[in-house]
Amino acid sequence: MAETVIGTRFKSVFVASLASMSISYVLILTDNIVAGQFVGEDAVAAMTLVAPIMTLVLFLSYMVADGLAMMFSYAKGKNDREQANKYFGMGVISSVVISVLLTIIFVAFDEKILSLWEISPQLMTYALEYYHGLMFVAAPAMLNIFFYTIYVAEGEETICVQASIAMFVVNMVLDILLGWKIGVVGIGVATTIGNLVGFLWHLPHLFSKKCQLRLVKYWNNREFAQSIFYSWYHSMDTLWLTLLPLIFAQFTLWRFGEDELIVVTVINSLLTLLIAIYTGIVDCIQPMVCQYHAEGALHSVAKTMRLGIGSTIAVTLAIILFGMIFAEFLPGLFGVNREEILYGEAVRAARIFLPFTVFLGVTLMFSNYYIYIERLNLGALIKVLLLLILPSVGMFAGVYGLWQMWLGVSCSFIVALLLNKLITRNKFGVLLIDPKNLSRQFSFDTPAVKEKFPALSKALEKYFSQTNVVDGRKNFLTALVSELFHVYAARQEKLFQLEISIIPAEHSMTIIFRDNGSAKNPLEQNLSPNLRQIFGNVREKKYMIDGDENKFVVVV
Repeated sequence: MAETVIGTRFKSVFVASLASMSISYVLILTDNIVAGQFVGEDAVAAMTLVAPIMTLVLFLSYMVADGLAMMFSYAKGKNDREQANKYFGMGVISSVVISVLLTIIFVAFDEKILSLWEISPQLMTYALEYYHGLMFVAAPAMLNIFFYTIYVAEGEETICVQASIAMFVVNMVLDILLGWKIGVVGIGVATTIGNLVGFLWHLPHLFSKKCQLRLVKYWNNREFAQSIFYSWYHSMDTLWLTLLPLIFAQFTLWRFGEDELIVVTVINSLLTLLIAIYTGIVDCIQPMVCQYHAEGALHSVAKTMRLGIGSTIAVTLAIILFGMIFAEFLPGLFGVNREEILYGEAVRAARIFLPFTVFLGVTLMFSNYYIYIERLNLGALIKVLLLLILPSVGMFAGVYGLWQMWLGVSCSFIVALLLNKLITRNKFGVLLIDPKNLSRQFSFDTPAVKEKFPALSKALEKYFSQTNVVDGRKNFLTALVSELFHVYAARQEKLFQLEISIIPAEHSMTIIFRDNGSAKNPLEQNLSPNLRQIFGNVREKKYMIDGDENKFVVVV
């Protein structure tokens, strides 16, 4: 990964998000493992049927968090910190209100909700126990997810990792203790308490002097509706992932019977792991793409997506290799006996499914990217094809056998990626960036040292030679960029990276200096007389601080 401001920011968030999402998956896996070891195979199958209720909580959590986080990042891209903090306050209020209403529904309609399943009394007993353990999970889960999402956008991913680790330790320990002592209900209670610990871990930073966030009491119906509109598009993959296991389970019950549900559990666990990791990578690009899109910085958007796609492929290939080697052990984690026929069926299903998941990850990345750049309908179309329609169609290969079912599902991911390329072929390619607009912008990544000034001068000269900027304006912009570069290069601190962007508009030019050094406003440093004179002739200048990068914007 290149040493650039964007690369360093992505790497920092990527490591944190990957850790947090992997921890989230391991917690889900731990629930199933503890149930399989301490209670039995039927308990795992029953928990698989109840799991979509927890997924529904996550879906509603992201319905609040994702849209407001996008608007939060757009506001930061427009250099409006006050508006960003208003969106933060509105998110806290809505998370509390919605989670309380959801909890009331869970408590009041428990048996009516579970009666939708036509399952044996033994499975229903376990399903009810797990459900009762999760009845109060909505509030801590929704607040935990909202704070996590905003903290990532703020560049405070270290706190997110710490919160995830705290949640993991508490949840895992309680899973084992309560699962051993009181069974499946204890596993649900452990999940609830773990989410509560994760949320509480975020709070001390909010009230620290370092924090740029402010908990503003704010509500705007139109803006909240807009955030839900954005969230619906971004979070619909969670909804489809709520429905898809239900579709798989219903088809399996119809075609093969109750016993084969354990194979669905194994594949669904793999799918959950992959989506958790892909969500972590998406969490990396979301604040960056939204912010750079709001700035109009096309080069920065493209750099971010190249990092996101490359990371998705690399991580998926590593998981495929690991999964293919250790697939033999997967069914045993869920309490399946090695001597059972289903053990071999589950292993074969996993090995069929895994190699195709690289196409799932890349296509999912593109679908979210389209939503971040406000091509909402295109993103929604790709998501519903990838995560609902095509897998459901492929599933019907199961009429020929259980392994054929998973082959059909897996092949649907290739079809989705091909359809994505086909749909965007006349729209400037999969990133939807017009090459002409890209060529009109300037972007230069460099360490902030004076030895790099000749390379910057050469890049500016080449850029201006290919544009129609008049000589006087060209000289002014060159002097502005050159003088400011020397201000950054003169800092006496550890080597840091600098990205310089020039974004032309109809009646103005925006120059953005993005750095990952310490927070130092160029306007508060020793400026040369020439730079003071230059600043006297600009329309706007503003400095903003983030956890992972600092930004100085000049509008000419």
